[in-house]
Amino acid sequence: MQSELAAKIFGDREDPHVRLQRMFDDFSTTMGAPPAARAWTAEVLDKRTIDPRTDPEAAVDALRQAYPRLTGKVARYLVDDARMR
Repeated sequence: MQSELAAKIFGDREDPHVRLQRMFDDFSTTMGAPPAARAWTAEVLDKRTIDPRTDPEAAVDALRQAYPRLTGKVARYLVDDARMR
């Protein structure tokens, strides 16, 4: 298991779904992002009125500002999941 600091320095090699399960303490077996992470993503993007389908880079930036522990890979995973919803 790669630490968050190592992931930020050397590149994130861990499965984003597994990292999100630990970060949000949600070990459900759903496809895509865990429900707790999905709900948090929707809340952050709604508050900032960002549509992940039209502005995915702004969505990634907003998520990383709201939760600095997110790596870029995990933030992109959440945005991609939100774009499919």
